[in-house]
Amino acid sequence: MNEFSSIILEMMKNPPDADESIPVVNRFSTAIAVTLPFLVLSVVAVGLRLYTRLHLVREPGWDDVFVAIAVLLNIVGQTTFLGGVKAGIGQHLIYILGTLPTAMKWFYVANAAYTSTTVCIKLSLLLQYLRLFREGYRRTATLIFLAIVTLWGGTFSFMAWFPCFPVSGFWNKTMVPPATCYAFGYRTLDGGTNTLFAFAGSNMSLDILIFLIPLTEYFQPSLKRKQVLAMTGLFGVGLIAILMAVLRLWSGLKYNHRGIIMYDYTFWLPEVQVFSCLEIDFAIMCASMPIFWPSVMAAWNQIYVTKEVIVTVSVERRYDSNKDDLEMAMASSVRSNESTEDMVTGHSTEGRPFFIEDLTALRIVQIKSPEETLRMSWGGTALKK
Repeated sequence: MNEFSSIILEMMKNPPDADESIPVVNRFSTAIAVTLPFLVLSVVAVGLRLYTRLHLVREPGWDDVFVAIAVLLNIVGQTTFLGGVKAGIGQHLIYILGTLPTAMKWFYVANAAYTSTTVCIKLSLLLQYLRLFREGYRRTATLIFLAIVTLWGGTFSFMAWFPCFPVSGFWNKTMVPPATCYAFGYRTLDGGTNTLFAFAGSNMSLDILIFLIPLTEYFQPSLKRKQVLAMTGLFGVGLIAILMAVLRLWSGLKYNHRGIIMYDYTFWLPEVQVFSCLEIDFAIMCASMPIFWPSVMAAWNQIYVTKEVIVTVSVERRYDSNKDDLEMAMASSVRSNESTEDMVTGHSTEGRPFFIEDLTALRIVQIKSPEETLRMSWGGTALKK
């Protein structure tokens, strides 16, 4: 008799109440209501990011590649999570033995996709930092963490996608001869749960450390009020992602060393997976906001420019016959330009703002398309035509 069978027999000696109500977080409707809106927001954020980098700025990088992979894996992971809940994840283990192989197939993909997604989003953030920090201790720290995350992520991703040999041994515990399993493969249930907790703990720690690297930018004395507010919003989203990682670890650890309930993993998995989904969604949004937000502001300002240009042209035509009045109108326009020049920021370690504050001056100084305006602003303090 293998360990899995002995645990099932032990649970049957004192089975949970079959008539008890399912916790709210274990319900399929709850899983959809909580995860789907944030999944959509993360997809939209990446879409805006890629549009900005590919079409407006035209400076794509490896950080964009990894965030695109992350959002695709996130879609796969959250879809299979919902499939697992539909197949029985969220109910007590001994009551879904008939559908357990199917439920575990869904969980296998969801867990592997989540593991790889956390790796990709960390790599995307670190590669994004390399574009920002061209020298100094922050670049050194970024390179060190890039190496650590590559090794850490490669190891855990391999264990998640290949938990057993053959892989089918993950969901078929009765196959003959038995599969060779380890870590995520639940060769022993203690080993499987310990691997989940080890990954969750190291993932949370890396999230916090990576989050701290650009935090020093927040305390630059040259930051203006709008920049401070923008970066506060950005770091706020990052803190939510870290909070979700902490809650994910807590939601699993609270069942540890609680007797037979610890092995009733199908019952407590949904709460862990919900926090996993939210963690990834907020991390993706945090990574994308500094990229696409300037394009949103540029598009908004361009609407204002269009109206302003029409008014200016009408004034010049109206006073075309009067040279003095025309010069007064032109001088007024120049003063308007000068009054907004101090609203453009250009502070960063590379000459590129961490988060562009405002494009108000550009909307008057350069009456051009939003695409050209954004390309000029993103080039740094020296505007490039």
